[in-house]
Amino acid sequence: MSFAKAIKRWVVLALVVALLAGLPLAAQAAGNYYCNANRVNLREGPSSSYKSLAKLSKGAVVTYVSQSNGWYKVKYYKKSTDKVVTGYVYRKYLSSVSNSTNSGRKSSISVSNHYKTTVNLRVRSQPSVEKGYIRTKLKAGTKVAVMKQKGSWVFITYKGGSGWVSAKYLKKVK
Repeated sequence: MSFAKAIKRWVVLALVVALLAGLPLAAQAAGNYYCNANRVNLREGPSSSYKSLAKLSKGAVVTYVSQSNGWYKVKYYKKSTDKVVTGYVYRKYLSSVSNSTNSGRKSSISVSNHYKTTVNLRVRSQPSVEKGYIRTKLKAGTKVAVMKQKGSWVFITYKGGSGWVSAKYLKKVK
């Protein structure tokens, strides 16, 4: 076997092992993530032995910075202090946020923490007025974060919860 073929095999093997181990590749890691569990620690360093800087609730949005041994270094906007905190979250507690819509159409809605409701708005358990139930009602002007989109519906998070709303009732703010 030639040296070039041996190197090629090792590279392919390393990629397969990384994928099977659940380790992200650089192209997969970049971007925004949301917390997929409740009360997840944002830590000072890449280990559970480090001090907790904040507790992330389910649906909290973080921005990927780098990774270390299965831990993602992320930036998180901590509402209680009105500051961005940089810390580490174990990878299994984060899910990738997609900017694309299921219908394939372009949209003016994007994944962002910078939206407000334009009217008093019902937050639903599913992206439909016929299915699911109304989780809560938000007052006009409530700050929300858009996590993903499904047709004309967007999944949002807000102080106290998350759910689906019609995209037409959101306005981007700076």
